[in-house]
Amino acid sequence: MKLITDKQAEAVSRCLTYNIPFALFALPGQKECSFFASAPDSDGESHAFTDDDAATDTGDTFFISYFNGDEPYMAGIRPQWDEDDVRDITERYAPTKMLPYRVSTRRESYSMAFSRMRQRLRTHGGKVVLSRHEALFSSRPVIETADEYMDSDAATFRYLCFTPETGLWLGATPELLLSAAAGDNSLHTMALAGTQPALTDEEWDDKNIREHRYVADYISDVLDHLGLTVSKEAPEELHAGAVKHLCTPISASGSFNAATVIENLNPTPAVAGIPLEMAIAEIDTYENHRRRCYSGVVGTRIGGNISAFVNLRCAFAAYATLHGTNGWLYNLYAGGGLMPDSEEEAEWDETTAKTAILSAAVRRDSDIVEENDLRDADFIQYHDDLNTKICQ
Repeated sequence: MKLITDKQAEAVSRCLTYNIPFALFALPGQKECSFFASAPDSDGESHAFTDDDAATDTGDTFFISYFNGDEPYMAGIRPQWDEDDVRDITERYAPTKMLPYRVSTRRESYSMAFSRMRQRLRTHGGKVVLSRHEALFSSRPVIETADEYMDSDAATFRYLCFTPETGLWLGATPELLLSAAAGDNSLHTMALAGTQPALTDEEWDDKNIREHRYVADYISDVLDHLGLTVSKEAPEELHAGAVKHLCTPISASGSFNAATVIENLNPTPAVAGIPLEMAIAEIDTYENHRRRCYSGVVGTRIGGNISAFVNLRCAFAAYATLHGTNGWLYNLYAGGGLMPDSEEEAEWDETTAKTAILSAAVRRDSDIVEENDLRDADFIQYHDDLNTKICQ
């Protein structure tokens, strides 16, 4: 193991076997993972905050939400049990009902959505983010995939987590939504939009610059309307795997509640578009999949310190069997910001580049990797030595 300890790997396996909500994560710059787990409540749910009120609940938690256009819900895990504690748990909790798609986004479906969205953009202007997902099946143990992927970029927020409401998610996101230290009157965020291949020396074109400016201006306006004093730095390049982005660091000071700021910032035009309500409506209409937790919020509150990120470069996974082989069926998510002058081929290629590192980790050392159409896959309950079908 590179980033995940053997004890943590054993704890993850135990949690997957008994459907115990857990979080394994590393903040940007950290070289070791943290792990904790907690029991679901009497309704079989794992809420991030007591009474779902992040403003009054101050306990430590890992949280993950759906994309706002899907459902405004925040799931989470509390530090009730550590790696040693979960060894003694014998109660098997109910499995999740959330399962990945067996079929990838078809190019024809993406093309139709692209055409419809761009038609509106060319008439009325603005921006909308079009996403797609790729279905992959791999026999490689998920903890090995997670360890390789989480070790790939120490500048990101890296995590593997499970809750009954969300299922199992793996991610390494570069996009900070909010960082705020306990007792401090300042916060930090960023505008991350505009994408190019990581190794290109080309100048940033007008399309990417305008797309980035939409996001930076929107975030600054939201913070200003909350009564904060806002400061923007000059745009810089942020490298994230096979691509690089334009990034504007933004800070603000004054009196604020972190939960309120997150609620007002999420989702930003970086993952939805401008005008925001129209973009979300188009996403709901033209994307032929639910984003679920992709482009939602993921992060931690530890000791009162908030670290919240936009959930990018992520995958939804479930244990499954395909053609007699046990493994994991993944949905890898990626999206791109469409502008009036966007070209379909370039946008499609951009989404492929954004999932390249995660896709390579899923495929590595696998006895079988199939993609796109996995309708023969059966989802089964994970167990070290016993597999029971939970869904046909």
